Amino acid sequence: PISIYTVSMVGQQKQSESLMTVAVLPGDDMSHITKSNNNTNKSNKGSSKPIKLGIGLMYDANTKQITATLAGRLHHRSSTNTYYIIANTKRYIPQLNDRILCIIEERIGDFYRVTVPHSSTGSALLNTIAFEGATKRNRPNLKHGDLVYARINTCHTREMEPEITCMVMPGEQSGGASKKDWMTDEGTYGQLKGGSCVTVSIGLAIELLNPHSVVLEALGSAKIPFEICIGVNGLVWVNSERPEYTILILNAIQNSAVMTEEQVRGMVKSLVQTIKATFMEE
Repeated sequence: PISIYTVSMVGQQKQSESLMTVAVLPGDDMSHITKSNNNTNKSNKGSSKPIKLGIGLMYDANTKQITATLAGRLHHRSSTNTYYIIANTKRYIPQLNDRILCIIEERIGDFYRVTVPHSSTGSALLNTIAFEGATKRNRPNLKHGDLVYARINTCHTREMEPEITCMVMPGEQSGGASKKDWMTDEGTYGQLKGGSCVTVSIGLAIELLNPHSVVLEALGSAKIPFEICIGVNGLVWVNSERPEYTILILNAIQNSAVMTEEQVRGMVKSLVQTIKATFMEE
């Protein structure tokens, strides 16, 4: 997943991930699609990784059939040969290592209880020293209402509170995650200061985490410097040097939910031209 972007979209995942233009419904037989792709891999490379099924796909050992269990769009991660369906669900179910946006609710001993919007658990626990470089004497002093970007560290069931952390896990740095001391405000995780936060659909949030997100690539090409944090629980935080840019970026992201790729590129170009023309008039 992508953590924080600048113009060059720093923090994007190096894994190859493609969006397949296949809309699926519950009960659809997906066997022919995955078999066809696997045969293509074998013909190109001589060998192929075994197919892995992610969320929204089910394998029946008796019929040897792969069936869709969710309505949405089929995605394929070629690095692991994993297929999964992105569905626009209304409720977020915490999964290990998911990146989320949450809000500090209260402090309880050595933990903060945070609100996780749209989550099936409603809240989570954050250790007061679960920050890069933090100690018992030198740690963030978060207050009620502070916005935090964090990672799911442990989760058990859909109903139990997960534990989250603001520390980079081993291997994340190779994907662009920044493991800097919490006092520098330059790490991937931690408190988010300034900027604006909006709610988007969970399906859109997951699509934005694709390293090749059309709307984010278009915004990056517009040479507008900005930072963005995307939580898979349906929250997006954006910060830029001017409020007008922040509004433009948030509008572009929300508009992209119902547009094709070409429409998205055209929409972003139009918004950028409009805002730059306004600045010239000033």
